[in-house]
Amino acid sequence: MYKKVLIITLLLLALTISNLFAQKSLERIANEKGVEAETLYNDKKFAESARTFEAAISKLEEAVKTDDIPLDNEKISRWLELAFNGYYQGEKFEEAIKILDRQLKLDPTNYTLINYKSIILKKYLGRVDEAIVVLKKYNTTKRSFKVEKKIASYYSGLEDYENAVIWYHKAYEQKKDATVIKNIAALYLKLGKNSEAIAAYEDFIKTNPNESVLARTYMNLGKLYEDMKNNAKSIENYERSIELKYNSNIVLGLITKYYEGNLYNNALEKIALFLENKPGNSDAIYYRAMIHFNRGEKEPATADFETISSDPKYTKLAKGFIESIKSE
Repeated sequence: MYKKVLIITLLLLALTISNLFAQKSLERIANEKGVEAETLYNDKKFAESARTFEAAISKLEEAVKTDDIPLDNEKISRWLELAFNGYYQGEKFEEAIKILDRQLKLDPTNYTLINYKSIILKKYLGRVDEAIVVLKKYNTTKRSFKVEKKIASYYSGLEDYENAVIWYHKAYEQKKDATVIKNIAALYLKLGKNSEAIAAYEDFIKTNPNESVLARTYMNLGKLYEDMKNNAKSIENYERSIELKYNSNIVLGLITKYYEGNLYNNALEKIALFLENKPGNSDAIYYRAMIHFNRGEKEPATADFETISSDPKYTKLAKGFIESIKSE
């Protein structure tokens, strides 16, 4: 009798232990899914990993409802981040957007998440209008120079220049930025509003930016006048720019303008400045040679042409002028 009772007890104990192992908790299943998902991610099975993270989150949320365990938002946030990374790496962009929306419910003011969403909508899904809506919504809760500038650039990409100007102006209200003014002026030019483009730069200059920024602003204004075919104003602003900060490209451009306008003394002055900063430069010496040649100054012209004849860019041309001078 005792032996029979012992056997029954052992059988019941074994059955109980078996049931304990057979009936895993939902939380445990969720954690096991999380481990499985991380393994898949490390194996670069990104989309599969993301789906498994979603399954892990679903089980964990189920456990909160049925087993009355506390909600572990930190764990869910981490799994959502990994799920997003998995979908993004796996180029499943629609699914990545859905994960971002879930993340934003937990952290609605997180600009990094907003930025990711706008980039995916614009760059990978071609839904620029939706990207703009996302950024505008964020901007109503937390106005930002960075966001307003991005909205403007998105409108500009859509060739909606009127709205682009509006949003660049909003960004400029936040921060008196030289690049923003350059963009505003360029857009006004596209819209045929030349006076507004000039006024944008002139208003910025009145804010007394530092010398480096001011030099760049005069350079941009010079380029604006150049695009408007106003050579005199273009030169005037380029000159102001290099007075504040030397720039080889601007100086070479001025040499070209003065040479083409037969303003040889002005050109020679800039050639001297250029060669102070870049001794032996063939481009500057070429223009000096041409000025000497045009003035009938044969000896200095020949000397300059001989100097640049070793430069492949000018070899043929220089030798031709030297022969021409000798034949006279």
